[in-house]
Amino acid sequence: MRKEKKEFHFNYPLQHKVVKNLKIVTEHVGDLMIDGVGYFNPSASRLDITDRYAVDIDFVKWNGTDIKPVLEVTGQMEDIEEAAIRYFAGILEKEMDKAA
Repeated sequence: MRKEKKEFHFNYPLQHKVVKNLKIVTEHVGDLMIDGVGYFNPSASRLDITDRYAVDIDFVKWNGTDIKPVLEVTGQMEDIEEAAIRYFAGILEKEMDKAA
């Protein structure tokens, strides 16, 4: 069976931890806008998310500027790719549950 593809866009929360009043607090810095294409392999097991879903991220925008090349150099794209796969899988699973 062939893989199906679908474009997606979502906000990735950018956070960091700081110490305030002797407590570690997570602060929201802003959102990255992620644009990409997701691929769905219907013949793969629902339990194996890495075979069932894949993504190609086209842009990672911060305040309208594409920072994907910077994230690739610093090694930060891995977390964003994992979040994109989870997001894409969540969208498709929700659509399939509605159709059933």
